[in-house]
Amino acid sequence: MQALTIFGVLASFVVLQINFGYSKNYVQEVFKWKRIEYENLPLPDNTLIGPYKYHIPENNDLVSIGYHPASGLMLVNIFRCRPGVPITVGAFCVKNYKYGSSPKIWGFPNYELNTLQASDYAGGNEDDLSQREFYNKNYFKREGNYYAKGGHYYTDYYEYYNFKPNYLRASLSSLSQPVGHKRIISALHTVIDEKCSRVFLLDNGVLQFYPNTTYNVQKPALVEISLPSDGCENKNFPITRRSEVPDRISSKGSNGFMYMTMDFQTEGSCDDLFLYITNPFNSYLVVYDYRKDKFWAFDHETFKPVISESHFVFDNLHLDMPLGVMSMALGYPDEDGDRTAYYLPFASTAQYAVSTKILKNSKLSPNKFNQDSFKIMGYRGCGHEVDKMAIDYTYGVIFFVEIRSKEVRCWNINKPLNPDNIGVVYKSDKTFFYSQMFIDSRGYLWFHSSHVPIEFLTLQPLNLQEVNSRSFRVKVSDAIKGTVCDDSDQSRMFDWFDFYKK
Repeated sequence: MQALTIFGVLASFVVLQINFGYSKNYVQEVFKWKRIEYENLPLPDNTLIGPYKYHIPENNDLVSIGYHPASGLMLVNIFRCRPGVPITVGAFCVKNYKYGSSPKIWGFPNYELNTLQASDYAGGNEDDLSQREFYNKNYFKREGNYYAKGGHYYTDYYEYYNFKPNYLRASLSSLSQPVGHKRIISALHTVIDEKCSRVFLLDNGVLQFYPNTTYNVQKPALVEISLPSDGCENKNFPITRRSEVPDRISSKGSNGFMYMTMDFQTEGSCDDLFLYITNPFNSYLVVYDYRKDKFWAFDHETFKPVISESHFVFDNLHLDMPLGVMSMALGYPDEDGDRTAYYLPFASTAQYAVSTKILKNSKLSPNKFNQDSFKIMGYRGCGHEVDKMAIDYTYGVIFFVEIRSKEVRCWNINKPLNPDNIGVVYKSDKTFFYSQMFIDSRGYLWFHSSHVPIEFLTLQPLNLQEVNSRSFRVKVSDAIKGTVCDDSDQSRMFDWFDFYKK
């Protein structure tokens, strides 16, 4: 098909009016998946890696998305909380797919850095079983001095894949040698930096299969990967930084690093950046100073879950999810370049705030600050727990994706936070659990629905006959139209695009 950007594709259609029992008709369901299909997987599905099959389709759920308009690249995350997940970070080029389709995913930055090894299930010791011995043992039938596959005979696995077509040889050859401890084991989400054309992810380094099976493979690390404008054509994405989380922080709980929020310093360069990383599983917040390549962490009572609000019901499935500080959004910078950091625990209906002046001061970590620095902003109302939020600077509005109500809601930060000042943007009974939300520089609010609670906390496989994940988008101006968040008397305080390109 003729190459079009996602915006050209969407503009070529009449805007679909999604109206599943709610009045909002601006929200577009952009992509959806029943079964995740991969592009040129380097190994057959039934290949054993350690005790598990390489690919088990009903264990693969697309839980997060991130869009980079400059390259047309959509990044995705596959939750590696069950065996049989070939990659944890993937991508596709939106220009190759029509509106409403189910794009095929390829490994990002490549398959090599996503592929697990047999030794990962023995604590990460590369000497437990070599790559060559493993694949010869599990992938081929030994006949005399040769290995048989498909009616042909080879001396070993590596001789076999040299006979593959060129387009497969490139990805398979990357598996010919162990890739050491610099792979990406399990990343729940990514955050795309449009200002500097890069993406950040936090690799937990842990395989948490089902509730009670854990493999510690490598130390958690922050990974920075370049996003060139020609990425869709060349698929070359250099890793430009990899910084391991210090033991003094990961010892507080190394699994469960979730969302990241970027804080560029006013008039600063790409190096003048702080990242705030939540860990709801262990209820603490990590700060990363990019220029100094330094981590520190904060503890506070407001980061913890409210146990009485931690029981959730998903399609008659009862789950206890006592998760703490989950998501953060930053307000406008003041004259010193500091902002209000709005944050919330997963199991709570309260909203809190703290100045980034506190968070950016490593000397105040982990709890040497004035306790009054962390303030409550208000309550969103009973039954309105939130997984992710995002802020739009043009209109001064924070958006929430909610757990129980399955609603996308909004709040204008110039008004007091209470139920009367929160508007509903979207609601649909066809969504399950909103697991990601962000706003791109072109003024689109994106949100994504998946089955992540079932996948992580139960043994129930995905039903590949029904849609398991959906990606939506809507113009911010349309999202708030007619809601309490649309303050018509308020002039545009801030131009998001101009600020982001400084």
